[in-house]
Amino acid sequence: MKCPAFASPWLLAAVLVLPARLPASAVPSVEERLAALESQVQALAAENVALRKELGWKNGTVPLDVRPGAHEDRLAVGGFLQAQAEFGRASDPRWSGTKDRFFFRRARIYLAGNVATDFDFKAELDLQGNSLSGGTGLNARANEIFINWHKLPYLNLRFGQLKPAFGAEALASDSKMLTIERSLSSDRLADGRQLALAASGELFDHRLSYLALVANGNGANVSANDNGKFQKSARLAYVPLAAGPARLSVGVDGLWTDDAGVTKPDLGLPGNLFTGRRTMQGVDAQFTFERLDLNAEWLHGSYRPTTAIPAAQFSAEGWHLTAAFFLVPAKLQAVVREEQFDPNTAIGGNTDRTFTVGLNYFLKGDDLKFMVDYLNGHIPGSLTDGGRLITRMQIVY
Repeated sequence: MKCPAFASPWLLAAVLVLPARLPASAVPSVEERLAALESQVQALAAENVALRKELGWKNGTVPLDVRPGAHEDRLAVGGFLQAQAEFGRASDPRWSGTKDRFFFRRARIYLAGNVATDFDFKAELDLQGNSLSGGTGLNARANEIFINWHKLPYLNLRFGQLKPAFGAEALASDSKMLTIERSLSSDRLADGRQLALAASGELFDHRLSYLALVANGNGANVSANDNGKFQKSARLAYVPLAAGPARLSVGVDGLWTDDAGVTKPDLGLPGNLFTGRRTMQGVDAQFTFERLDLNAEWLHGSYRPTTAIPAAQFSAEGWHLTAAFFLVPAKLQAVVREEQFDPNTAIGGNTDRTFTVGLNYFLKGDDLKFMVDYLNGHIPGSLTDGGRLITRMQIVY
């Protein structure tokens, strides 16, 4: 019998030599030795087939072997897709002029890993531009990119394209939100990712956490600084209650910046561009008890435009209150939200109001879930506002 190349020659030697060391009464016959050898060869062949299958070998073709390009301890590829279908009217200004449609809200892919002991990194690309506006061309762009030093639990230093330390809902992961879209006040008052340097950490047995950030201040994928000054933001979060299924977290944050031509819609600014000084404050709370989640946030901004339009100084503010409850544990979740956004607190009758009801079905946690939200909104002065149905299928890979 011909022995396969992967069978060890030491196994054959052991089978042949062993009888010389055994008493005559214990010596197996030649047929028994050959049967034992054949059984071992068959077992090795079965293990070989199973290993090839596990490694993805097909029809004798060796799969592509992807290896880290440098000396990474870990290299991961991941991302997520959020496919949406929307129908109905504009429940708030973000959907003004938007008709029924299918689109990908986000389509992301990233590389992440560890280098040496105390450094990690991430480079993420968004193939859909992360926008609710009706895109008509190629809009792939860099999203979250950073290099992070994490040796000390109370001090992490991170450089890259990052979210400012303002707005709890804005800082929440895009793939883990209770509703399909963030509140209008979060979209209009919080800022998006931009090139920045951040410090963060946790203290007192993870009860107190902080995030402080210094950024260029003029948006994502812009390597220039609009006016040579830096945007500053900071956040503190404290957990006063963490006992069994109950957890309460409260946070405060702020942002301070001098802007030059930064896009800020729905504030009554010429061309939706703001130049001047901006000061922001926020307060938020999150409470969890068994199947119940309660989230609330209030955001306020003070604006001093250099053009004095719409005023030499004005304020905008908004809030949301969101409740979610698992009707079926870990599977079916009901969500309700009430929110308001006032773009100028000195003017009456200009507040956007929206009420949302939704269902989230978790087929495999956040990795595969389906979401349906109905937003019933009122835009002051609009003749086309009302209800909008939004559906989403999310896959995390």
